[in-house]
Amino acid sequence: MHSHIYDVIVIGAGGMGSATAYHLAKSGARVLVLEQFNRGHTFGSSHGETRIIRFFYDKPFYTELMKTAYTEWRSLESESDKQLLFITGSINLGTKGNKYMKAVSESLNEAGVNYAWWDKKELTKRFPQFFVPDHYDILWQKDTGFLYASECVLTHLELSERHGAIVREKTQVNRIEWQTDVPTIRTEKEQYLGRKVVVTAGAWTSSLLSKLDLPLTVTKQQVCYFKPTNTEMFRPNNYPVFTENTADDEFIYGIPYFGKNGARVARHGLGKTFLPDMCEREPDADYDKHINAFVKERIPSLGKVTHSEVCLYTETPDEDFIIDTHPDCPNVLIAAGFSGHGFKFCSLVGRIMCELALNDRTDFDISPFCIKRKVCLE
Repeated sequence: MHSHIYDVIVIGAGGMGSATAYHLAKSGARVLVLEQFNRGHTFGSSHGETRIIRFFYDKPFYTELMKTAYTEWRSLESESDKQLLFITGSINLGTKGNKYMKAVSESLNEAGVNYAWWDKKELTKRFPQFFVPDHYDILWQKDTGFLYASECVLTHLELSERHGAIVREKTQVNRIEWQTDVPTIRTEKEQYLGRKVVVTAGAWTSSLLSKLDLPLTVTKQQVCYFKPTNTEMFRPNNYPVFTENTADDEFIYGIPYFGKNGARVARHGLGKTFLPDMCEREPDADYDKHINAFVKERIPSLGKVTHSEVCLYTETPDEDFIIDTHPDCPNVLIAAGFSGHGFKFCSLVGRIMCELALNDRTDFDISPFCIKRKVCLE
C-alpha cells in the first residue's frame, strides 16, 4: 500500500491522458499516471503516425476550441524542439449544396476562419491527383494539416516526466474507490491515493465507471495505407489532407504520405461494436476492397491498399465528447467518448482537465460535453 497522496492520478496514458499529465506536471502538481499497457501501445485509439487537425466542423463550438488547440500544439513543439504539426491545407468534397458542407462554411464564418470555394479547374491546377464529378462542391481551407500522433503522445509523457510526473506502465487499474474523502485506485498488487483522479481510459472507461452507465460504444475501425509509384506526388508539400461526404453518406478522409506507412485513406465511423479486450484485430479484406474502389475513382494514381491496421473508436450517441466531473464525486473527472475525432484536441483537453483538477473550473465552454446532456439520456 502507498500512503503517499498524489495531487492527481491520471488513468490511461494515450492522447488525452498524456496531455493531461503534461499540463498537470508543468503546473507543479504531483502526478501519477497509470497505464495498463506500455506507452505508445497499439490497442486503443491513439496509436499510428498521423491524425488530421482542422478547423472545419459542422458544429461551431469545435471550430472555436480549435483556435486554442492549435496554439497548444505549437507550444508543445516549442518546448520539445520537435515538429509535431504539419500544415498541408485541405480540400473538402461533397455533392453541391449538401448540408454538411453548408454547416461547415457557416461554422468557419462564425469563427472568422478563412476558406475558399474552388471550382474543378482550380482543383485540377493545384492538385491534379484528384478527379471529382462536375456536381461537387470543393471547399479549400489552408490551415488544415496533420499531427505526428504517436510522437505527440510520447512527447507529452516525456515532458510530463521531465516536470516530475511518475508514469507506471503495465499497471492495470481494477477499481476506483471514489466514495472516500481521498479516492483510492486499486490495481492487482497496489493501491494509490489521489486527491483528484482523471479518467482518460478510452475504450476501457465504461468498465472502470460501470455504475455510471455512460453512453459509450466501442467500435472497430480500420485505416488503409498506400505506397504509390510516385511517392513525391503524395508528400505533404504536394498533396493535402482531404475529406469527402460521399453520395452514400459516408465520410472518407485521407492524409499525405508520411513516415513508414505511406499515404492514408479511411472511412470515419460505421464500425462493428466490440468489447475492447475482445476486439478482432485482423483487418477486414472487404473494407480494403471498398477503399480501393473509392481511390480508383477519386485518386487513381494513389494505387491500391498495401496494408491496413485496426484501431478503436469510443463513441457517444451524438459524437460529442464527454468532459465532466463524476456526478456523484467531485474528485473524479472524466474525459471520454472522443468518437474518432478527438486527437486534434488532446493538447487543449489536457489543459482543460488540468484546470478542472487544480481549480475545479475552466474558462473554456465545455457545456456541450456534459454527461447529462439530453441526447445521452435518450
